[in-house]
Amino acid sequence: MNWFVSFLVAIFRPALGLIILAGLLLYWVLRKKLPKENFLKLIAYIFSGAIIFQSIFSTILNWWLWSQQGITQGFLPPFTSIAYVLKYSWQHYWFEPVIVIFAAIIVFFSIYFLNKKFENQLFYDEEKYLAALGILATGWPNCLIYLSLVLFLGVVFHLILLIFNTVMLGESSLLRKVSQRLSGQGSSERSERENETERQAAISSLGKSTASFRTNYSRLTLLFFWLPCALLTLLLGAIINKYIIITQLVI
Repeated sequence: MNWFVSFLVAIFRPALGLIILAGLLLYWVLRKKLPKENFLKLIAYIFSGAIIFQSIFSTILNWWLWSQQGITQGFLPPFTSIAYVLKYSWQHYWFEPVIVIFAAIIVFFSIYFLNKKFENQLFYDEEKYLAALGILATGWPNCLIYLSLVLFLGVVFHLILLIFNTVMLGESSLLRKVSQRLSGQGSSERSERENETERQAAISSLGKSTASFRTNYSRLTLLFFWLPCALLTLLLGAIINKYIIITQLVI
């Protein structure tokens, strides 16, 4: 295989992925929000198109480079069947990109349908695009490491939230008891009606605070992990592969 074509295949997508992911993360940090969903959709289409264009360009370039050398000219028609060139191109320039795009589509629609089934309570709208972009950037088989890392951190984060939720509910229960006691002690100084009104107001306030906490923090979200984990996998993928038995899956 020509070294220039090999270099092009090896460096193009990681470099493009690094630029896109780092740009989105920087935008999120500086603007305190993610880009709009339509923009993320456009980026996903552009990234997928760039991967397909890379495969087309690499196939054409490889054919041209073979035609310029006497030895490799024997691999091309009419000396050899065109089936050999097509098989070679599929194996080296098409198979892995097709697998990655297919995996991104599967994850995208899995998030979409799961969220739809649970009435948009599992994921934010942007997450399906962030997940797909992460898969496109990390490639195969590193996308498996990427997805595993996101899910692991998501579960750990959810467990922390459950513990925090339990503590908050315990404090709310304690405050409610204190409020009831204070209400009972004050009955000798103020009218029973005033005490009852204050007690109900305190209980109502605690109930609203608890409900607000549950609404804002009880969702199992992976939103905060898609971009950082994709960047981490992209930058440290070669190192991670040395310690995780995944090289057998390399195409």
